[in-house]
Amino acid sequence: MKKLNKAIAMLLMATVMVSSAGCSIVSEQTNSSETTTQATYLVGSPGQTDDFEFGVTDIKSFDVVTDYGETMHYLLVSVSYTNLSDKEQDISKRNIELYLDNEEIFSCEYRSEFADFFEEGLLFNDKKVHPGRTKRGFIVYRIYRDFSSINVCMDGITISAAEDEVTPLVQPADVEATDQTCETTPETTAPTPIPTPVETVVATETTVESVSDSVATESVPTE
Repeated sequence: MKKLNKAIAMLLMATVMVSSAGCSIVSEQTNSSETTTQATYLVGSPGQTDDFEFGVTDIKSFDVVTDYGETMHYLLVSVSYTNLSDKEQDISKRNIELYLDNEEIFSCEYRSEFADFFEEGLLFNDKKVHPGRTKRGFIVYRIYRDFSSINVCMDGITISAAEDEVTPLVQPADVEATDQTCETTPETTAPTPIPTPVETVVATETTVESVSDSVATESVPTE
């Protein structure tokens, strides 16, 4: 009887061990199947989906001093968006998110104080993007603190940059103009050259000499 009880106990113990081993294997498989990775792109290397391509071509910074003497800091992010679908798409800066060290920073509107750095028409606008066309422009973000990393995100595409990749802007910005960024392209007219005083004097002397020769020629027959 004791031997029978001992055999039953050993059989039950073996059954429990097999059941426990089976559960652990199932659990490991479940965890591995839930592991996913998300691709991150760099400045100058756009990401792409089935419907669009999105990238950041440049990030600059500039400071504005207000009339009250307060210095405000801004980031100027140059973005590009290409419509890869066969339908028009409505894309604006509200579709693009920026994070500094995982803290979301919201975009701001154009201010007159920005005029020394870039033109209002170069901002990323709210126009439709036709199939196969690319839309480019600037988005301005006001920053309030130091940071080490930047992430610009749009519908699953993340463009990552470090603080040392930001270029201080010390002169007016420039961006390639397309029909998706502005209606007209400003043209610079070269100033008309003004004759110098030396050129004027030389021309006057030449005219006087020509008149003198003519008078001398006509007076000979009279004598």
